[in-house]
Amino acid sequence: MRRHLLIIYAALCLAWLGLGLWQYRNYCQQLALIEESLYQQSHSIMTALVGGIGSHRRIGQYFQEQLQALLDELAESADVIAVAIYTDDDQLILAAGQATGVPPADTSGPDTPGPDTDTLPSHALRVTETFELKPLPAGPGGGGMRGGGGGRGRGLGLRRWGDDPDNTGPFAAGGMFRVELWLDRSRADLLIVQSRWSHLLATIAAGVVAICLGLVWWATVSLADARGQARVYQTETRHLQELSQAAAGLAHETRNPLGLIRGWTQRLAQSRMSDEERQQFAQSVLEECDRVTARINQFLAFARPHQPQFTAVAVEAFCRELAVILQPDLESARLSLTWEVAPATRHLRADSELLRQALFNLVQNAVQFSPPDQQVELWVRPQSDKTASIQVADRGPGVPAGVRPSLFTPYFTTRAQGTGLGLAIVRHIATLHGWTISYHPRDGGGAVFKLDGIDVTHAENSADRG
Repeated sequence: MRRHLLIIYAALCLAWLGLGLWQYRNYCQQLALIEESLYQQSHSIMTALVGGIGSHRRIGQYFQEQLQALLDELAESADVIAVAIYTDDDQLILAAGQATGVPPADTSGPDTPGPDTDTLPSHALRVTETFELKPLPAGPGGGGMRGGGGGRGRGLGLRRWGDDPDNTGPFAAGGMFRVELWLDRSRADLLIVQSRWSHLLATIAAGVVAICLGLVWWATVSLADARGQARVYQTETRHLQELSQAAAGLAHETRNPLGLIRGWTQRLAQSRMSDEERQQFAQSVLEECDRVTARINQFLAFARPHQPQFTAVAVEAFCRELAVILQPDLESARLSLTWEVAPATRHLRADSELLRQALFNLVQNAVQFSPPDQQVELWVRPQSDKTASIQVADRGPGVPAGVRPSLFTPYFTTRAQGTGLGLAIVRHIATLHGWTISYHPRDGGGAVFKLDGIDVTHAENSADRG
C-alpha cells in the first residue's frame, strides 16, 4: 500500500512538473511574440522615415521643415518617446520628443540639441538604424539643386544648414546617417508581467490541485484501510464471541454425556448384571463417548485458526469426489446428488480442504432435511467476469422466518440430533476466504444456501483440485 501511495505521489509530481514546463514554454512564446511586435513596430517606423528622407530630400529646406514637423508628429504618438537623426560623425541634424524639451528654432548647425538620454524614462526602448544617401546630381548650370545655369539659379528654400549659400541641406551631399528611435515599451512590459503572473498562478493552482488530489487519495486509501481493519476486527470479535458461545455449548453438550457415562460405569462396577445387560451398558457408553468425541472434533474444527492455501480447484472433479464421500448418506436417505457447473466457472480459487468441508456440511444438511426420492442440487454459476457463486438446494421444509437470523450461530439447530456447528463452520470458512454465506427460501418449497464472491481462475490445464 505504501508503495502504491509513493507511485501515485510521484505521478502527481511529474504531472505538475510537466504542466509547469508547458506553462513556461507558453510564457517564452508570448514573450517572443511581444518582443517581435516591438521590433516590427520600430522597423516599420524606421523604414517609412528613411524611405521618406531618400525620396523627398530634393526639395531642400522645405523638406527639412516638413521632416521636422513629421518628427514632431511622430514623437507625439502614443508609442514613440523621441526620435533623432545624426550624421556619421555624430552631429545632430533633427530631433523631436519629450526628452528634447521645446523643439529648437534653429536646426542649421551641428549643435542642435538632441534627446537627453539621462531624462528618458526607464521603459524607453532605443532602436538605431544607419542608412546611406547618394549625393544629389548637379543642376543644369552646375548648381546642383539650385535652378539656372552659371551659378545664378536660386535654391528651393531658406538656408538652415551652415553659412554656405550653395548648401541645400545636409541630405543633399549624401553620406552615412543614423536614426535613433526611442519607443515606449511600457505596454509591452505590462503584457509581459501579466503573462508571467498568469502562467505562474496557473502553475501554482495546478500544484495546489495536485496536492489536494494527493491528500484526497491518501484520505481515501487511509479510509479504505481503516474500514478493512475495522472489518477484520469485527470479524475477529464475532468469531471470538461465537467461539465463547461454542465453548459454552460444548461444555453443556459434554456434561450430559459424561454424566450418563459416569452413571452407567458406576452401575457396572456396583451391580451384578447378566452379560447381556453389561453388553448393552457398554455399548451405550461407547456411543456416548463417540458422540462426545464427534462434538469435540467439530468444536476444534470451528475454533482452530486457519490460513487458506489458495489453489485452482477443478469443480467437476470436486463434485464427483463429494458425491462419492456422501454416497452412503444419500443411499440411506434415498436421495441423489446432481450438480451443474457453468463453463466460465470450471476452476475456482479456494482452499480445497476448507471448500470440501464447507460443501460437505451444506450437502449433508440438505440430505438430513430432504424427503425421500428427491434430489439435492449443487449449482456453480458466474456472478461476474471474475467471481462465481455455489448454491446447494433441497426440497425440505425450509427454515422458518423467525429463526433465520440465528441460522449460522454456533450450537443453534432445528434438528433433535443436530450439533449446531455445521452451518457455523461454513460461515467461518466463508469469512476466511472473503466470501458471504446466505439462506434463501426455494421456489416451490425447500431451502437454498448460497456462497457468493468466489474468485474464478482460468487454470484450464489443472489436473486436480490442487
